Amino acid sequence: MHVRIPSVIIVTTLLGLSVLSAEVWVRGSAVALAATGAVRIEVPANGQSYESFDSPQYFPGIFNCRAEQAGSVLIQLSSRLRLAFRGQGFFSVERAESLFDSVPGLQASPEASRERIILNLRRGELIIDSRELSDAAKLILETPFGRISAVRGVLLLQVEFDRRSGIYDFTISSAEGMARLFDLRGQAYEVYPGQRLSGAGSYLTPAIEVGEQMTEIREKLQAYFAAQEVMDPAQVDPAQLLAHLAVLPGPEQSDWSAGSLAEPSGSSVKRPRVIEFAPAAEPFTPFRAEVKPPSDFQADLF
Repeated sequence: MHVRIPSVIIVTTLLGLSVLSAEVWVRGSAVALAATGAVRIEVPANGQSYESFDSPQYFPGIFNCRAEQAGSVLIQLSSRLRLAFRGQGFFSVERAESLFDSVPGLQASPEASRERIILNLRRGELIIDSRELSDAAKLILETPFGRISAVRGVLLLQVEFDRRSGIYDFTISSAEGMARLFDLRGQAYEVYPGQRLSGAGSYLTPAIEVGEQMTEIREKLQAYFAAQEVMDPAQVDPAQLLAHLAVLPGPEQSDWSAGSLAEPSGSSVKRPRVIEFAPAAEPFTPFRAEVKPPSDFQADLF
């Protein structure tokens, strides 16, 4: 028996699906614009690494960066977040996602309505320039001594670690915007423009104080702003950034494959994992103990 479905229901269903698939979360990409000294960038997703930066290097937005003493690198994410890192030290981008109303492309590059970015700084000096992020963006920096949240500002973070004593020495300075530090004890500290937060001690119980920025910090921030003013925006190739974007999989984005902005082929679609409960195995020993009759020697004891 054939059942005829009203055309109104079909149209409503198609409209509902189009609404669900209108917004897409996209994993960002990145470009290393310039570097000096010994710098190494590793991309865990594809196992590639980069050590030569004579020309801009483009790669996915989830990566690790290690710099030796006097090594430095300037990195820009597809969300226009800029990171200026100087060693000796290590930092990583653990999450870099943007929400678009439609899939971005060269012909139509929509502005992201939201961004979610998680950074991790273990050691070294890192300038975070988040002035170009959207108002709804969320930016978090994980450190050994706590979590820092900030957005739409410029921060300078310095982390040093003495392996012999296990002592951390860190500084958080703000040039624009406010930053909040939540340490491992649950205490919250706020850093306003022109201020610095300094801490020293173990990662669990560092001594923390807030004061004015020192001359050295102000000079480093001024040097960063001066370098940004003379930088040519055409140095970043949008097509190269687009090539390393990836639409994240989800129930509302099943028509797109992770790792590519092209429609998936039949062989690239991952099969679902089905977990079935196996039947209980036969016991090796009886479930209940069997009491043996007493021996002649035991019987004489009672």
